[in-house]
Amino acid sequence: MSRSIKDHPFYPRLAVVPAGEAASWVLGATPIEEAGKKDRMTAFRRIAKRIMGGREERAKYGFNSDTNGEIARAMEWAFQAGQKSVKNGGT
Repeated sequence: MSRSIKDHPFYPRLAVVPAGEAASWVLGATPIEEAGKKDRMTAFRRIAKRIMGGREERAKYGFNSDTNGEIARAMEWAFQAGQKSVKNGGT
């Protein structure tokens, strides 16, 4: 019988959170493209902590983790946000 991560009681803590959602925990309703440099750095740090924390939790309970994929998606999201920021005249 295979185990599903969704059956685990801590699934909400183990679930992958999109980068935009994790950034909103720091920025609130402010889009990342409009945030100041300090706020963007704080948001990116929060995203990284969430990715690594989720990996540790999943490993602790024996579930697979695609940490590299999560990091790649977060980097792509950050890159796209940076492109939009520059296009809109941001820093």
